[in-house]
Amino acid sequence: MTLATLLDPAPRPALPVVTPHQVGGRAAWADLLQAGALELLHDDAAVPRGTVLTAVHRALALAAVVPPRCVLAGRSAAWVHTGLYRGALTVRLPTGTPTEVAYPVGTHHPAPRPGLLVHQVPGLHRDTDRVAGVPVMSPVRAAVEVACRVPHAEAVTLLRGLAGSGADLRLAARLLEQRQRVVGRPAARRALSAAVAAQPG
Repeated sequence: MTLATLLDPAPRPALPVVTPHQVGGRAAWADLLQAGALELLHDDAAVPRGTVLTAVHRALALAAVVPPRCVLAGRSAAWVHTGLYRGALTVRLPTGTPTEVAYPVGTHHPAPRPGLLVHQVPGLHRDTDRVAGVPVMSPVRAAVEVACRVPHAEAVTLLRGLAGSGADLRLAARLLEQRQRVVGRPAARRALSAAVAAQPG
């Protein structure tokens, strides 16, 4: 990818995320960000200005920080699916935002890393989508995790966004009840009920 390609205002197909390496290094990267040719998504991942963002762009923006055998989870999965973070539509994740990942039961905890929130979750294999090759919790499983782990008002907003991205919130509520030893089950029930009640029809 050349500088001329990035600066060309002509319509073009959506591109995957751009990294410093792809544009010739940190100096060129900084120049492109300052010139407004690139729009930052997360750390060293950006898209050409004017790109219509999709789950593919957001998943690729976080791909480099997902450890082996892990999947994007919780708020991070919700951001990939919906573009929402902490209840607001967000192009760029705030600096210092931790990436939430989960790993399956029966595997080793990933090595600790700054900026990574890790927890163990059962049944990940059947509840994982591949978005541009990046493992991400499915919308319905992300809904269960958000309902359990996120404060009520934010959770309801994220749940409504996940519903718009294909999550069946009633199915999420059933999955919640099928799981054993769930921390935060009462709060999750309230959040899911409120999100379902807010759905049209």
